[in-house]
Amino acid sequence: MTQTGDADLFKRRFEREKAARTQAEVILEKKALELYDANEQLKHLNENLEQQIRDKLAELRESEQRYRQLIESVQDIIYKIGPDGVFTFVSSVVEKLLGYTEQEFVGKHFTDFVAPGYRKQLVEFYQTMLLERLDSTYTEFPVVAKDGHIVWIGQTVRSINNNDEISELVAVARDVSDRKQAEIELQTTQTRLSTLITSLQSGVLVKDEQRRVILVNQLFCDIFEVKESPQQLIGLDYSQSAEQFKYLMVDPDGFVRQIEQLVQNRQATAGEEIRMVNGRILERDYVPIYFGEEFMGHLWKYSDVTEKYLARERIRRSEEKYRGIMNNMELGLLEVDNEQTIIRSYERFCKMIGYTENELIGKKADKFLVAPEFTTVISQQQRERQQGNAGSYELQLVKQDGSRIWVLVSGVPILDEEGTIVGSMGIHYDLTERKQLEEELAKAKQIADDARQAEKQFLANMSHEIRTPLNAIIGMSHLLFDTQPSRQQREYIDILKTSADFLHSLISDLLDMTKIEAGRIEVYARPFDLGGLLRAVQKVFEMKIQGRPIDIDVMLDARITDNFIGDDVMLNQILMNLVGNAEKFTEEGSIQITARIRKQDESTYWIEFTVADTGIGIPEEKLEVVFQKFKQVNPQGHKHKGTGLGLAITKELVEIQGGTISVKSREGEGSQFTFMLPFRKGDALAEPGLPAIGDVSMGDELKVCHILVVEDNLMNQKYISSLLTKWNMPYTLALDGKQAVEEAKKQRFDIILMDIQMPIMNGYEATVAIRSTHNPNQHIPIIALTASAMLDHKNIALEAGMNDFLTKPFEPAQLRDLLQRFAPAELQADAENIIDRERLTLLYGTDTAYAAEMFSTFLTDIVPEINELPTLCLEQNRTQLSRKVHKLKPTFGMVGLSILEEKMVQLEKIIKQGSENAILQIYCNDIVVKTNEMIPVLKEEAQKLS
Repeated sequence: MTQTGDADLFKRRFEREKAARTQAEVILEKKALELYDANEQLKHLNENLEQQIRDKLAELRESEQRYRQLIESVQDIIYKIGPDGVFTFVSSVVEKLLGYTEQEFVGKHFTDFVAPGYRKQLVEFYQTMLLERLDSTYTEFPVVAKDGHIVWIGQTVRSINNNDEISELVAVARDVSDRKQAEIELQTTQTRLSTLITSLQSGVLVKDEQRRVILVNQLFCDIFEVKESPQQLIGLDYSQSAEQFKYLMVDPDGFVRQIEQLVQNRQATAGEEIRMVNGRILERDYVPIYFGEEFMGHLWKYSDVTEKYLARERIRRSEEKYRGIMNNMELGLLEVDNEQTIIRSYERFCKMIGYTENELIGKKADKFLVAPEFTTVISQQQRERQQGNAGSYELQLVKQDGSRIWVLVSGVPILDEEGTIVGSMGIHYDLTERKQLEEELAKAKQIADDARQAEKQFLANMSHEIRTPLNAIIGMSHLLFDTQPSRQQREYIDILKTSADFLHSLISDLLDMTKIEAGRIEVYARPFDLGGLLRAVQKVFEMKIQGRPIDIDVMLDARITDNFIGDDVMLNQILMNLVGNAEKFTEEGSIQITARIRKQDESTYWIEFTVADTGIGIPEEKLEVVFQKFKQVNPQGHKHKGTGLGLAITKELVEIQGGTISVKSREGEGSQFTFMLPFRKGDALAEPGLPAIGDVSMGDELKVCHILVVEDNLMNQKYISSLLTKWNMPYTLALDGKQAVEEAKKQRFDIILMDIQMPIMNGYEATVAIRSTHNPNQHIPIIALTASAMLDHKNIALEAGMNDFLTKPFEPAQLRDLLQRFAPAELQADAENIIDRERLTLLYGTDTAYAAEMFSTFLTDIVPEINELPTLCLEQNRTQLSRKVHKLKPTFGMVGLSILEEKMVQLEKIIKQGSENAILQIYCNDIVVKTNEMIPVLKEEAQKLS
C-alpha cells in the first residue's frame, strides 16, 4: 500500500471514529443530563426525607420529654417488670422515696426489696394476675429502704398485652406508710380499748345513737343475768334493756325512769347507787359519747360495790366505836387546820387541858396551848404534816390554870376526798408522871455514874498507892535472898514474900474483875506454841511447890504438834488460876494438866483442857457456887484465904473466847476443872507475847546498856537501882519528869524506865516532851513503870509515845526480860549479816562510785525525813504519814536495809487498815531507832565504797 492510500484510510477511519465519538458524546451528554436531573430529584427527595426525619425526631423528643416530665412530676414511683419479676424500668422518684438509684433497681428481682414475711404474699399476687390475665389490681406491702427502714407501698398494677400474651406489668406505687401506721395504731388502740373494756372489773355496755349494742363485756352479762354471749349481743337493739332488767332491782320503776332520763338529757353522771333484789349493790356511771358536736352513742358502766359498801359501813361503825373508846381512854384528840386553828377538840383532850371545846375552837393551838419554848418543835412538825408525813414528839402544854403537863403527841395529816392536806390531828398522851420519874431516874443515874467514876478513881488510886510500896516489898524480898540470910532470916523472908504475893493476887483479881465487868477485855489472837505454854506453866509451879510432896504432870494429845492461833496470854492466865487453885488446896499427891483435841473442821480446833488434883475436893452442894464472885467453898474452915474472884475471872475469860468451863469433884478425893476453847491452826512462828512467869532465864546473857531510871518513890528507887547494880547496868536516876527531860537533853541513854505518877511533871508529859523535841533520846525505847493496871492508863502510855509498860509490882525476871528485848543490838559486829549484799550487787554491780553516792544521800537527806515519822504519828496526820512512808520505803533497799524496808511495808499496811495510833507510834519509833542504830554501819560502808 502506498503512503497516500494509508493516509486516506487513516483519515476515513478518523472521520468515522469522530462521527461515532460525536454520537456517543451526544448520547453521553444526554445521559449525563438525565442523570443530573435524576440526581437533583433524588437530592431533593433526600432533603425532604431528612427534614421529615428531623421533624419526626424533634416531635419524638418533645413527646418523650413531655412523657418524662410527666413521669418525673408525679410523686409516685412508676416501674415496669417483666413476667419473670425483674425490673426493666423505674422512675427517678424511687431514689427520693427509698434511697435507691434507678440503676440499683433495674435488673433486680422485686423480692430483693420486699420486707421478709411479705415476699411469698406478693409473689402469689403477681402469679394470680398473670394466670387470670387481670388488667388492673391493687395491693399494699412493705419494702426495705436503702437505709434499712420500712416503707409501706400501695400500688396499682396494669398488664401490657402483646399477641394475647402479657409481656410486662406497669405499676404506679406510692408511699402509704403514714396511713398504714395510722391504721395500725388505730387497730391497736381499738384492740386495747376492747381488751380493756372486756377485762374491766365492771360491767360495760356501749350503744350507738340508735341504741344498738356496739360493745359489751361478760361481766355485764353476768351482773344482769344475760344468757347470750357478748359476741351474740353485738348489733342488737337494746333500747328496751331497762325494761328487760328492771325485775332484778329493788326499785324497778325508778331504775327504768332514771335510765330514760339519762338518755334524754345526755349528761354524764357517776357513782349512782342501785340496789338489787339479791342484796348486791351496784354503782352506775353514764357517759354520752360525742365526736365533736355529733352525738355517737352511750356508755354504761356498772360496778359491784357491795364489798366496798359493807367495808365502808364497817369502817363507819368502827369509827363510831373507836371514837367512843378514844373519848373514854387516856388519849386526847385535837384537830387543827393548816393554820393551826383548832377545829375540833374531843372530850378527853378537854379534860386533860381544862378547857371546854367551845373555848378551844377557833384558837391558834401553837400560841394558845403550847409552851413558848416548844414553838419551834410545832413549826418543824407542821412542815412535816404539809409534806404528808406523820410523826411523834414530846412537848409541854399550858393548862387553863397555868400549870404545865408533858404530852406525847402522835400527829398525822388530814386529807380531803381529793387527797389534799387540809389539816392535822394530834393524839395526846399525858406523860407528866413518866417525865417526873425520868427526872428522878436521871438523877439516880447521875449519882450512879458519879459513884462508878469514883469507884474507878478509887481503883486507880488503890492500884497506885498499894502497888507502889508492894513493888518495893516484893523486890526487896528478892534482893534479900541474895544477901546470904540465915535460916531464920530466910524463913522470915519467905513469910514476907508469901504475904506480898497474896496481897498482889488480891489486887490483881479485883482489877481483872473490874475490867471484865466494864467489857474492856479484848481477845488478841496470834500464833503461839501451845505445848511450850503448858510446859512453862508446869515449870513455874514446880519451882513454887519445890520440896512439897506434889507432882505436876502435863499430858498432851499427840496431834498437838504445831503452833495454834489464839490469845496465849489469856490462856496462860486461865491455866495459872486453875493450877494455882489446885496447888492451894492440895497438900500432897498430884496435879495433872491435860490437853487434847476434841473436834476440828477446816479452820478451827476445839481443844479441851483439864486441870485435875488430888486435893480436899469440893462438897457437892457447893459445886454450883464455885464460879460465882466472892464465893468460897469453905471460907471458914481452910487456911487459904482469897477474894473468891479467881474462878469467877477464869469463867469469864473462857466465855469471852467463846468457850465453856465445868467442874467435877468429890469431897476428900480432889477436883477436876475442864474447859474447852476454839483455836485456829497456824504454821507461822509464834509472835512474842507478854512474858509468862518463869519465861526468862536469869542466866541469859544481858546486853549492857545505859538506863535512865525516872522514879519518885524512894523504895522503888532502891529496888530498881539494886537490880541494875546486880546486873552491872550503868544507870542515871531522875526524881521526876522534869529532871528526866533535862537528863535526856544532856546525854544519850539506851532505855528509859519512866514512872507515871510523879510530882512536877508526870510520866506522860515527860515522854511527850522527850519525843517532841530534838535531843539524843528522841527515839530511844521508853518503858512505863505504872502501878495502875487499868487499860485506860496503858493506852494513854502508848499514845504518849511509850514503847511498852511494866505493871508494878514486878519481879526481877520481868524487868530483865524487858531490858533484853529493848537493849540496842550490837550492829557493828554483825554488819555483814544485816546489809543485803545481793540487793546491792543487783542494784549497782561494780559501780561503787554510784553506790557511795546513794549511801551518802541516804545519810544526809533521807535519815532526817525518817526521824520525822514519830512526829507525824503524834500529830495523827495519817494522810501525810502514809505519803511519807510510801516515799521512804524504797530508799532502805537502795542501801541494802531490806529488813527495814519490809518493816516499812508492814507500816504502810497497818496505816491503810486504820490501826490505832498507839500501834503506829510503836512501829514508827521502832523504825527510827533501828535506822539510827544502823547509821555507823552505813557510814563505814560508804567509806569503804569511796
